[in-house]
Amino acid sequence: MMDMREMNDGLTSLDMRTLRFLQLLLRTSSVTGTAMHLGISQPAASRILARVRDLIGDPVLIRTQSGYQLTDHALSLNEPVDAALSAIADVFRPSAFDPAQSSHCYRIASTDYGVAAVLGPMMDVFAITAPNLRFEVSPLVPQSFGDLENGAIDLLLYADLDARNDLLIQKLFDETYEVLFRQGHPLEEHAAPQRAFTPQDVAPYRLIEFSFPGTTSLKPDTIMREDGNASNAVFQQPFFTTLPFLVGQTDAVAAVPKRLAKQVQKLTSLCSAPFQSSYGFSYYLVRHERSRYNPAVNWLKVRALEITKFD
Repeated sequence: MMDMREMNDGLTSLDMRTLRFLQLLLRTSSVTGTAMHLGISQPAASRILARVRDLIGDPVLIRTQSGYQLTDHALSLNEPVDAALSAIADVFRPSAFDPAQSSHCYRIASTDYGVAAVLGPMMDVFAITAPNLRFEVSPLVPQSFGDLENGAIDLLLYADLDARNDLLIQKLFDETYEVLFRQGHPLEEHAAPQRAFTPQDVAPYRLIEFSFPGTTSLKPDTIMREDGNASNAVFQQPFFTTLPFLVGQTDAVAAVPKRLAKQVQKLTSLCSAPFQSSYGFSYYLVRHERSRYNPAVNWLKVRALEITKFD
């Protein structure tokens, strides 16, 4: 009987061919038939059988008056050997992702704009095609980039990102701005589809600004200001979706991404008009290099591209 050390030494030299040989031998009870199936010589098959016998401490196959028969211990190995080969195959089988059956939880860092413009449009689609998927959204803050690096989040949604070697950056769409203002606002009579407002047009009014997260700190979005003029920027805050509430009762105005402006107008009586087209940004889905072959993250990336393309 082999001791534990000898058994461990034997296991380190065990290969797939030996396991496959044993699986076939257990089915055929024939060394010759097993050798033919594997395309090896009879002597080679005999040597593999000798290795198996030494490793498990059992003759495996014995000669009887009616021919060769498997031992009782060998017969008990059918299921373990099949399970071992299946487990090894699973290690090297490409990962699969079935959204219809998966309850995977995506950990995403985003501003409220990213939720409204990217994740929100997905919800109706996923309710049918992937009803058990879950989303855990955290605020996009400078620390989010560290969280992406250490694996605390799976991906983030971000604008105007400088590429880094360890990040995979997928552009989802290009975005422009609209100016939001209340009904009856003095700007209303100047709003026209063919004319975009400029910083000079909004300069007389109080400006509500969004502060967006950079890689190290929050930065004010100053697109409505004329050069060197910050006097009318009266309110800065890091929430896109609250901007409509801040302009609804006064003459204050806010520049918001067009996708958000269109959604806001479906739910409120606010007006909007295009802002200077040279002001805009690209929006990205960002993940770490280690997720390049993650099937769940890749599937979400493709869906995000498909859904946002038509908004």
